[in-house]
Amino acid sequence: MKAIVVAVDQNMGIGANNDMMWSRDLPADLAHFKKVTTGGSIIMGRKTFESIGRPLPDRENIVVSSKPVGVSGVLTAASLQSAYELARYPIFVIGGGQIYAQAIDNVDRLCVTHVDASFPDATVFFPQIDSATWQEVFREHHEADERNKYAYDFVVYDRV
Repeated sequence: MKAIVVAVDQNMGIGANNDMMWSRDLPADLAHFKKVTTGGSIIMGRKTFESIGRPLPDRENIVVSSKPVGVSGVLTAASLQSAYELARYPIFVIGGGQIYAQAIDNVDRLCVTHVDASFPDATVFFPQIDSATWQEVFREHHEADERNKYAYDFVVYDRV
């Protein structure tokens, strides 16, 4: 099974300036991301890898790039399809926008954190989730609290 893991705002915004707009304000999403992807193969674009700044532990890190990233413990693939072929564990596509756009038509599941906020500075967006293609199979709502500035929902969609 191949899955996308993404967090989106109310307008499907996922980032600006190579970063998520809420990452420091929503630590529960980062913990959820870690729980979902640990033990898997994470596939990302070069800009996403650079924004993370290091290989993520306990995961096989694969970067889609035309040039090797030159970091120990990180595999480089010239295309998304090549990344799929390199992966040895369950596959999680983790961004960015261009990689999501390429992957959405050939993954089986979307693991989406819907952030209950709108960020007008967003410059990168996730494709709309079409209900003719995707069926919601799980939803867990969380209110904002002292650690998490925004309300959010963890939602799983499976391809119909």
